[in-house]
Amino acid sequence: MNVALPIALVLVALVSLVALVDGLVRRRGLLRTVEQAWLEVPRDPETGLFDRRTCLQRIAAELKRAGRGGGTVWVGMVTVLDGNPDRFGRMLFDSIRVPEVAFRLDERVVCIARPDLNAAEREDLLGRIGASAPRERLAFGEVVWSGPADGDARAVLERAAAAVQEGVS
Repeated sequence: MNVALPIALVLVALVSLVALVDGLVRRRGLLRTVEQAWLEVPRDPETGLFDRRTCLQRIAAELKRAGRGGGTVWVGMVTVLDGNPDRFGRMLFDSIRVPEVAFRLDERVVCIARPDLNAAEREDLLGRIGASAPRERLAFGEVVWSGPADGDARAVLERAAAAVQEGVS
């Protein structure tokens, strides 16, 4: 009986298993590095939301990712007209879920971005935004980026800000 073939198959399987485990260990290390990097991103000290310096870069990255995959990016902008903007920001921070990301642009303005938002997820997100403002009066605007024709991150933010102004008028 020829035992060379089964031994060769076992060796190939063993080498494949070692390569798989090595890949998983490297991936886990990379994920830890990415998580640590996000912890070091500048945040608003009052709310925990990412600060305005991060906003344009992160939204540009989301647009680039969506453009590669043929997806969309929803961007909402909220202005606290009356009430406590710090409390709203803290409550909003507590309600944000991955892959949503929120930024405090100034004392009373917050921006939220979410890739590939469907109708049910939108209703859930809007409900959480509203629940974050139990005593505040808000103005809200939203836009959806569907491709390069919708402009870059700066243009998307400008359109979202204009949508807020339309809601206030």
